[in-house]
Amino acid sequence: MVLLQFLIIILIIIILVKTADNFRKNKISLPTFLFWLALWLIILVVAFFPQLTGFLAELLGVRRGVDVIIYLSIISIFFILFRIIIRLEKIKQEITEIVRHLSLKEPRKK
Repeated sequence: MVLLQFLIIILIIIILVKTADNFRKNKISLPTFLFWLALWLIILVVAFFPQLTGFLAELLGVRRGVDVIIYLSIISIFFILFRIIIRLEKIKQEITEIVRHLSLKEPRKK
């Protein structure tokens, strides 16, 4: 095992513990916890068995395993960004509705 693999494995274990702690303290929901747990476990497996990326690259018709990881990472980042934007828009709409409700409920003070 090379030093980089060792460092990645240690880092992922720390992140997994932190994620579990956040779930235990109800800071993240169950679906969010399961998503991050699955993601970090996949990364942990790839850190232990980097030859899997080469196998995956062959299946997908890509030359190198690193390219597969980069492509999947970029797609994942865009998907997560999309989800965040959707959630922010929903929060914005909810805040607007609350402000409207409060402004109609309370008389203006001059």
